[in-house]
Amino acid sequence: MGEQRAGESMWRVLTISVLMLLSVVGWSKTVTGTGHAQIEGDLEFAKDLAYRRALRDATLQANVRVTSTEIANNGFITQDNIRMQTNAEFGEINVVSEVIENNVVTLKVRAEVAPEPFCTPSKSQNYNKRVAVLGFSRQKMDEATLGQLDAIEREMPQRIALTMSSYGGLRVQPATHIGIYPDIINAPSRTMPDYTVAELSRIGRDLGVQYVISGVIRDMSHKGNYQREELLAQPLMDLVLGEEQKLRRISVDVYVYEAYSGALVHRTAYSDEGNWTENEFSKAGFGTQNFWKTDYGFAVERVIENISQDMAMLMNCQPFMAEILQADGNQLRINAGALDGLRPGDTLTVYRTKEHYEHPFRIDASMNRVETTVRVGQVQPHFAFAEVTGSMPVLQIQMRDLVVAW
Repeated sequence: MGEQRAGESMWRVLTISVLMLLSVVGWSKTVTGTGHAQIEGDLEFAKDLAYRRALRDATLQANVRVTSTEIANNGFITQDNIRMQTNAEFGEINVVSEVIENNVVTLKVRAEVAPEPFCTPSKSQNYNKRVAVLGFSRQKMDEATLGQLDAIEREMPQRIALTMSSYGGLRVQPATHIGIYPDIINAPSRTMPDYTVAELSRIGRDLGVQYVISGVIRDMSHKGNYQREELLAQPLMDLVLGEEQKLRRISVDVYVYEAYSGALVHRTAYSDEGNWTENEFSKAGFGTQNFWKTDYGFAVERVIENISQDMAMLMNCQPFMAEILQADGNQLRINAGALDGLRPGDTLTVYRTKEHYEHPFRIDASMNRVETTVRVGQVQPHFAFAEVTGSMPVLQIQMRDLVVAW
């Protein structure tokens, strides 16, 4: 058996600046990293090397993020445009475990990471974005049986929506009763008619939001997945196999869609792990007090916090959009008001959405600028009136056109 020791007494808390690949996060977030090093005579050198490797792993966990615009062929994503940035800062770093086994030292660190802002200030940041968080799907249905965590499909996105609301600049609407992936393994690819771009656009308009967030829970596996007949031997197996066998993983893919065109604008994978210390017959349930007190509950909470932070910062970088509800000559009524941050005198640009019927099972949509601006006049809490500035456009403004601030 390896030698288990408390790592915090051997390592002082550090604050350092490093160059790293950066995500879209604008606030500090907690990440974990693991490093291994072979002991070749000098134990302290091996520890230092393992520590550095753990920091590198934490860097990757925190900062490899893909932000993309969907390019699809027959409903399948074929290309993502990746954006990355350098320069971020580690805050508090703690060594949470140190194990020496088979002449190898293994360190696990937990660190706070505070990257610099991803996007430059823009006009769109003056407005509150409306966002819907849909229910998440589970790729492996049986993995939630342990601890009766089936409620994760609704409770996890519900908690994400609540946490996102705390950052400001957003109007977040939980819609966890709605799911959009019939083919969970290949999500977000969609080939069925009911789950085309038109369906996402319909969901967005029904909910009155600009962006739709969905997700797939890919992994909730437990390293101690013993068969039922082995349960009576569980205490003995715990003694023989050690704590490592109690580790349980949480892995989630998150997707963000622009509601009016249905385009996929962002996709990111999140993962963490923690010890599942409840017994095999536990009915802890997802989201209960007992669940959040477990080490695995803390790991899930970290993932929720990281998703919420990423999504809040991403929304801060996206354009503000609102639908035109009524058009009468150069007088317009738009589906955004004071609660969205609109003020009299604001100017917005008009866009038109257009659907392209590629084949019976695929509908794509695009946004085209009408080369017209409008000036906001009277503002109500939930809607506002605006007037076309200058001469009337060649294309007549109509219902379901959009006003946009970049």
